[in-house]
Amino acid sequence: MNTPEHKFITLPQFLELSQRYWSDLGWVFRGQDNLEWPLVPKAGRQEYYREAIGVWAERGQSSSDLGRFKSWREQAVAFCPSLPENDFECLAFAQHYGLATRLLDWTTNPLVALFFAVEMQSDVDGAVFCHNPWWIIERETSSIERPFDKVGMLIPRPFDRRIVAQSGVFTYHFNPREPMVANEVTGEARQAAPEGVNLVMLRVIGKTKRILQDHLSAIGISRKSLFPDLEGLSSFVNWETRKQVAGHLRYKDQAK
Repeated sequence: MNTPEHKFITLPQFLELSQRYWSDLGWVFRGQDNLEWPLVPKAGRQEYYREAIGVWAERGQSSSDLGRFKSWREQAVAFCPSLPENDFECLAFAQHYGLATRLLDWTTNPLVALFFAVEMQSDVDGAVFCHNPWWIIERETSSIERPFDKVGMLIPRPFDRRIVAQSGVFTYHFNPREPMVANEVTGEARQAAPEGVNLVMLRVIGKTKRILQDHLSAIGISRKSLFPDLEGLSSFVNWETRKQVAGHLRYKDQAK
């Protein structure tokens, strides 16, 4: 089934579109610099994907990523003695620190998703994907090794300031190599799906990215707010500097 697509130019237009999918209806949002990138977690991408063998294949796994996660977990205690004991929370913790996992990052705040869609690659169109998950994973009772036939949503505890600032959540992909696609929504869930499907794309026109960045910064959505640490502050100041330098150079050219 094709993913419905909507285009917008301005921030007010984006807000009007995204209002159809507010989080109180269960929708989550993901921003991507390039709309052509498939919605697959890092563990399913070509450079990280390995077919499951041995014990993981015997357990019905298609990918060896859980084996890598187990190895990471055993070594990570040397750097962080207080790792989360819950498997799903520890998987989210590993994802947060850069491990290729079967989790995909989303947010309950559409403006946060828009920031990540406009931050880079102003020469290509980006996208904010809106997704209504089939179900929410019960962290305490579910197992990461259980075969799931559909993508579920994982809501982690706020173990890091960035997750809080970004209103971060994850989708969990049992088959990490299989891209997310739009699926028909039926029954009572249909009331929360305006197009009748659980995945919608809001296209970000490449040439509008820089002005949208400026507008987001003006309302407090920036690297400084979404990454509340020294790295985020440094990135924000660098962005401001590049913008000021570019503006100064344009002024000099016009003055000649």
